[in-house]
Amino acid sequence: MPQGRGGRRPRGEGGGPEGGAAPAERPSAWEAAIALLAMRAFSTHELAQRLRRRGYPADEIAAVLPRLTAARYLDDAEYARAWAQSRARRLSLGPARLARELRARGVQAGHISAALTEAATEADPRSLAESAAVRRLKGLQGVPAAAARRRLAAFLARRGFATAVIIEVCRRHFPHLPEVSEGE
Repeated sequence: MPQGRGGRRPRGEGGGPEGGAAPAERPSAWEAAIALLAMRAFSTHELAQRLRRRGYPADEIAAVLPRLTAARYLDDAEYARAWAQSRARRLSLGPARLARELRARGVQAGHISAALTEAATEADPRSLAESAAVRRLKGLQGVPAAAARRRLAAFLARRGFATAVIIEVCRRHFPHLPEVSEGE
């Protein structure tokens, strides 16, 4: 059968009402959830949102989520742990930012705190902040030292590092500048 651009069939040649072939039946919520989870991990909240957007009724979604959890396809604690470790290591994110991102994904507070504790034992927030600072300082070359320190501090704060860690890193990279005041 001839195909159009991109490997697709031209209109009217099978697959649709004009082409004579019957349209494919919609997969069940279970099948749709399994297909989504085959692509990447989701939190329970994220998966429910995805299924809702695909038009599955709330009662079907409510029936599928416990089955997925019981079958261990869906595990918010494991999801939070893997997410926190990956994002901390790959993007040098601090605990506050990781917690904010996990909350936005609908992960429960207990799972978040356990994931952050485990991520902190694997990668020290100070070393993560230091590696993020080294990368950021490359882009701040030529900027006056006081402005570079302010920008670095703001960058590390957006990354979710604690104030004490930010001050320590800024002191290490800008020892010749006067101390940072609370308002700066």
